[in-house]
Amino acid sequence: MSRELREKGYPCYFWLSWRGILYPLIAKYHIIDASIETINFWLSGGAKVVLIWHGIPLKHVAHDVKKGLSLDIVLHKTKGIKPVLFRYLLPWRFRQTDYIAVTSSVFRDICSSAFQVPKERIFITGFPKNDILFYEVPGSEVGSDISAVEQLKSLRVAGMFKTILYAPTWRDTGGDSFFESEEKLKELNAFLGQQHMKFFLKLHPLAQAKTFQNAYSVVYEHIVFVRADSDADPLLPHIDILVTDYSGIYFEFLLLDRPIIFFPFDYEKYTTVDRELYFPYEEVTPGPKVKTLQELMKALEQAAHGSRDEYASARKKVRDMCYTYQDGNAAKRFCDTMKRL
Repeated sequence: MSRELREKGYPCYFWLSWRGILYPLIAKYHIIDASIETINFWLSGGAKVVLIWHGIPLKHVAHDVKKGLSLDIVLHKTKGIKPVLFRYLLPWRFRQTDYIAVTSSVFRDICSSAFQVPKERIFITGFPKNDILFYEVPGSEVGSDISAVEQLKSLRVAGMFKTILYAPTWRDTGGDSFFESEEKLKELNAFLGQQHMKFFLKLHPLAQAKTFQNAYSVVYEHIVFVRADSDADPLLPHIDILVTDYSGIYFEFLLLDRPIIFFPFDYEKYTTVDRELYFPYEEVTPGPKVKTLQELMKALEQAAHGSRDEYASARKKVRDMCYTYQDGNAAKRFCDTMKRL
């Protein structure tokens, strides 16, 4: 990835190169989207850590996680020898964040609790990565599934097919996608052909992909399997309809003001066994809720070909809650804020 970024004109260095070692040592700030280990924990002692979380959270994260099989439970809630051992084995997971960038005051409160950072050190700038939803940023496709991005671009230009992205979150206990069987995929593929739709299926990078290897090894005319380890954000500008469950990806898609279908097929199990949510699900999910393949296909047909968008006002309400700024200037605001620290 460092080579790809350099080819696009961005300074980027492999972490074990001499520059990759020198710059973290002399840097005043280390900017991360999840954990300090993405730079180099061992070279971060003299730097302030600035967190831009990789998305707006719907499900509990970090210190707020109270149930499930997440590592956060072991690190922050378990008593006894385990957390002590992890402090030695995974010390980067205990590195305190100094500053956080968020999208609105609502998420300033949430991130203060989740990451144990005082609110006065959390600033509202928006997420720089969301600027690509407003204009084209050179190199923004680096880290994505380039083949899927190119297919989407050509489909949008042709205008013959509606493009759909199904991006479910991962489950601590497995069962990450509704489409785990070849039979369901075949039925969906036939429907997509009739409706002139292309369905891009993107699992979360942490999903238990081995569960789906057999079903996903088949080639379907109207279903595209996006690499699970790729970045989903560059796909969003080219998507007509988003289908998701508890993933925060829909918060980003709200900035495009396009239809969203929610597919919480395992809602009871997920919210009781896997993770709790920060909000009542019905209140912050502005779109139809479906739990079966038949309901999904009906909702897709309505979203693609229906004459009335009945969720437009609901999307605006949630979008206004999530974003103080709804423009393509988050990167500039973030940089300006950093200069004032």
